[in-house]
Order: sequence, then C-alpha cells, then structure tokens
Amino acid sequence: MWGFTTQQFRPPSPPYDGDDTPETFRPYALGYVELTDQLLVQARITESDPRQLRIGQEMELRIVPYTTRPDGTEILTYAFAPVEGDPS
Repeated sequence: MWGFTTQQFRPPSPPYDGDDTPETFRPYALGYVELTDQLLVQARITESDPRQLRIGQEMELRIVPYTTRPDGTEILTYAFAPVEGDPS
C-alpha cells in the first residue's frame, strides 16, 4: 500500500452510480497500491477501517461486487485486500 484515505460520504451522482442511498451508504477506503516496477494503481480497498490499514502493507487483488443494475445484472469491479498474516 502506497497511500490511502477513506470516503466517508456518498459521492455525487453522476458520476457515482452505486445502488446505495445516502441512508444506506457505507464508508469505504481508497488507496494507491504499488505494483511491480513502481506502477501505482488507484482502487478501492476491501478493508474500510483505517486502523487496520498502513503504508507498506502487502495487498492482493480481489474481484468484488460493485452494484446491481435495475435489470438484475451484477456489476463487478476490482479492489485490493490486505494480505492475511502480513508482518509489515
């Protein structure tokens, strides 16, 4: 993990197109994850509690649900999750 922050309020729509409402919105973390050769990727982080995140933490790629369209189609996206047992 190169850096992160938390999104504490529902982003404006558009461009945000999540299927939550201001009442059901749950905060989430966003971060920059450094890949091989110093490439930084911005993405959601599966852990939303900032006390559980730290710079330098090992992360792994996950495919996670993002939203469900009115026709029932589930939209997936990528996110990064802390590696279990990371000693850093």
